[in-house]
Amino acid sequence: MNTLGHLLVVEDDELERKALVTKLKGEGFTVYGAENADKAFSYVDEEINVVLSDLHMGDVSGIDLLNLWKQRKPDTHFIVLTGEPSSSAAVQAMKAGAYDYINKPINLEELSLVIKRAIDSTRKEKEIDDLRRRLDQKFGLDQIVGQSKQMRDVYAKIQRAAPVDSTVLVLGESGTGKELVAQALHHNSTRKKGPFVAVNCAAVPATLVESELFGHVRGAFTGATDRRMGRFEQADGGTLFIDEIGDFELALQAKLLRVLETFQVTPVGGHEDRKVNVRVLAATSRNIVQMVKEGTFREDLYYRLNVITITLPPLRDRNDDIPILCEHFLKEICDSKHTARKRISPEVMRRFSAYRWPGNVRELRNTLESMMVLADGEVLAEHDLPERITQEALPQVSSGAIPSGLTMEQLERLAITKTLQECSGNRTHAAARLGISVRTLQRKLRQYEMDGGRDNSAPDDVLTNA
Repeated sequence: MNTLGHLLVVEDDELERKALVTKLKGEGFTVYGAENADKAFSYVDEEINVVLSDLHMGDVSGIDLLNLWKQRKPDTHFIVLTGEPSSSAAVQAMKAGAYDYINKPINLEELSLVIKRAIDSTRKEKEIDDLRRRLDQKFGLDQIVGQSKQMRDVYAKIQRAAPVDSTVLVLGESGTGKELVAQALHHNSTRKKGPFVAVNCAAVPATLVESELFGHVRGAFTGATDRRMGRFEQADGGTLFIDEIGDFELALQAKLLRVLETFQVTPVGGHEDRKVNVRVLAATSRNIVQMVKEGTFREDLYYRLNVITITLPPLRDRNDDIPILCEHFLKEICDSKHTARKRISPEVMRRFSAYRWPGNVRELRNTLESMMVLADGEVLAEHDLPERITQEALPQVSSGAIPSGLTMEQLERLAITKTLQECSGNRTHAAARLGISVRTLQRKLRQYEMDGGRDNSAPDDVLTNA
């Protein structure tokens, strides 16, 4: 049954209560009635959108009911019904958290309008909360994938830096996830309800960077027909992320430094400063320390930006995370493309672990998406790999690294033991690196009576020489 909303009418006058219930039902609402606050509170666990309560009902007033109800259901809207000519009681109700008040005798058209407005505001508040929750999920720490020591250090720094308003400089090669870190810093900060504004200095023409950041006034230059708000003003109350800060023109760096120190921006062509309340996060894939030494980046600006530094490791330095990233991206791609999940063969995982990934995490995701689209079978095989990956040679082990005189069984034990140790005992990662399935690895562990990463049967000299 469709309904405009669920209402509870609390009125000690039986005739008034029944008349109001009948009229509101006729308007399309689902309506319950209660003669006093005690009876009304028995509905607190029901789906009630709006409570319409008389102000005076014997021992327990409408305001008492409001206070009691809000302790259990703070999102329920209250509309107070009062027959008093004085507005003092109504003001008291509003201060206690009432949505609105209606004077008696009640105008049904006015009351219906106020009720619909209250229900609509609840719906909008829920939509905003849902959006914030989805944003928290999308930009939370869970979206920065990895279990390696390097990534655990990154998580710890984000958690410590997020609640503070200090400037953060994020360093890392292209594709390592610098903007994702900036989004996580914002959405885990006290500014999360404010805007997150990003600008990429490398993507904006040099002649327009100043206007992009600080805005301009009408007539500031040819084509400036209207006043334009810059990114600093757009981010007021929130966070501004300046990506590829290493590409910022040397001539404008002094102006950026002044803004970071005073939090006042002067639009291009303007003469009046505008105060902004912004947290600044910056990132670069360039060697900014070398740029400072060469004089292409101001030293004072570098130290102003470099209050907290978070350095993202390249994927080749944390290839233990590749299996986890692959699982994460496969699920993400399948969900977005509405396709069946595919598996990655051990040979492909071995190739992934050997490849240097110059495009880092971004390149890995794009590679998986391409393979998912073009592969025929349910398993991503070696022939599905792009040529750039198959052409890169697999790492060769020098003969000196392997003790001589070992049997094939001892060599296999040694490989398993060494790999498990390097993967901190993680069998999934070890199996991927060895180019076998987890089930095969578990079978080998049982076969050789090996417990996790420790080989209980291998000679001591084998472990020592490894």
